[in-house]
Amino acid sequence: MISYDALFPPLVPIFFAILLYFQYAHSYFKSLKIPTLPASFPFGNISKVVFRKQSINDKAVEVYNILKSQGHRFGGIYFFTHPVFLPVDVELITNILVKDYNYFEDRGIHYDEENDPISAHLFSLHGKKWKQLRAKLSPAFTAKKVKYMFETIGQCGNEMIDVLEKMIQSDTTIEIKDILSRFTTDVIGSCAFGIKCNSLKDSNAEFRIMGNRAFTHTLIDFFRNALIRMSPTLAKIFRLSVFPSVVGKFFKSVVEDTINFRENTGITRNDFLQLLIKLMKGESLEDDEITKIDIPRLTMNEASAQAFIFFLAGFETTSTSLGFTMLELASHQDIQEKARKEVVKALEKFDERISHDAILDLPYVEMIILESLRKYPPAPAYLRRCTKNYEIPGTNVVIPEGLSILIPTMAIHRDPEFYPNPDAFDPERFSETNKSSLKENTYIPFGAGPRKCIGMRFAMVQSKLALALLLKNFTFSLSPGTLLPVEMEAKGIVLAPKRGIWINMEKII
Repeated sequence: MISYDALFPPLVPIFFAILLYFQYAHSYFKSLKIPTLPASFPFGNISKVVFRKQSINDKAVEVYNILKSQGHRFGGIYFFTHPVFLPVDVELITNILVKDYNYFEDRGIHYDEENDPISAHLFSLHGKKWKQLRAKLSPAFTAKKVKYMFETIGQCGNEMIDVLEKMIQSDTTIEIKDILSRFTTDVIGSCAFGIKCNSLKDSNAEFRIMGNRAFTHTLIDFFRNALIRMSPTLAKIFRLSVFPSVVGKFFKSVVEDTINFRENTGITRNDFLQLLIKLMKGESLEDDEITKIDIPRLTMNEASAQAFIFFLAGFETTSTSLGFTMLELASHQDIQEKARKEVVKALEKFDERISHDAILDLPYVEMIILESLRKYPPAPAYLRRCTKNYEIPGTNVVIPEGLSILIPTMAIHRDPEFYPNPDAFDPERFSETNKSSLKENTYIPFGAGPRKCIGMRFAMVQSKLALALLLKNFTFSLSPGTLLPVEMEAKGIVLAPKRGIWINMEKII
């Protein structure tokens, strides 16, 4: 039997070797002449994030504010030993996202087409593969294509109203974020997969469970993704997946089964999956004519990955945005009533139907959504990776190839330099007069540049329809169950309220 006394001496030099390695790793930014915050062993600058006392988004805001208060245009932090560059200056952020995009076109998100094919989606790809796929998919999100899907969105919206009407008969206090998540799950399930998910009627529907699992990070998920980020090579060797394997298998199976069913039966629908089927046949999405395109056809794995990311990117971010919008409308009765009058006026103009044309005729409702996205961006930070050495303009500092970049979206949106009284909810910031005076790229809820969110138009139509229906059918006020300021969830990767959003709802007779 080995005694502790015999084991202890060899451990001492190993421990000090590890300590020296961390000290060396944490001197990386100093060698580049990039300012940084003091790092500690072993977590670097994210110990509170690891122990779920702070979200990575709050950490980004904190670092941004510290660096800006010290007069820095940029700085660096450490995720364990992994260095991450954080730009503060908006002109530098514009360079990274737009002007010098070719140096930062990679999001630095791991994907493995062989072992985890569903991870190879538009959001994670880069280089030639991304450009080809973006070119194929962009026509799927034109105004015309989104209009094709409007009837499906409307059906889910009407079902949401029916469910809410039944709920308030027994209790007028509603956790609205949950209902909105079920609504967007049904919308994206129908539009992306052509499947009726029934999440509104059944809160335990499989689509909803799998969607929630994808966005809820356990401690194991956190460390798995930390390993993936720090060592993609090891991730590939051990076949680590970005999302839990059960989630990937579920969505891949759903897509394959649905595509095979449509191909065997000849059934078609006006949804995203049908557009993917066209691309699998080598057909163009540019118009209603069937024309062949001279870029590689989508494979079944590629189609599964795109449907998967459309679902993930659509259901949680939109429901989160709508939830925060309802929170603000419940808190500001004057804004709520002004929006309701606009909806009523549009309905009078369009034969009492919330049609696609009526939705486009709601400028104030749109201003409300834009302000909600400013104050509560669902993606509060963006990732990029430097693909070749980049000298920061006006300095002799070089961002080296391979360095991770964290764009602090929420910090910019809450910066009083760009938005006076940033914690106030003021839709007038986005009136036609005022929004033209916003500084370039200080409003980036959908990103900016070539990698701007491809589904932005779809998200806005879905959000406006949901709000129009809610404003038409109900009045709402804040419930004492919602504590202000709202505490944010530290576990997830999307901005979300920790204890839900509780509001009192009454049916408009």
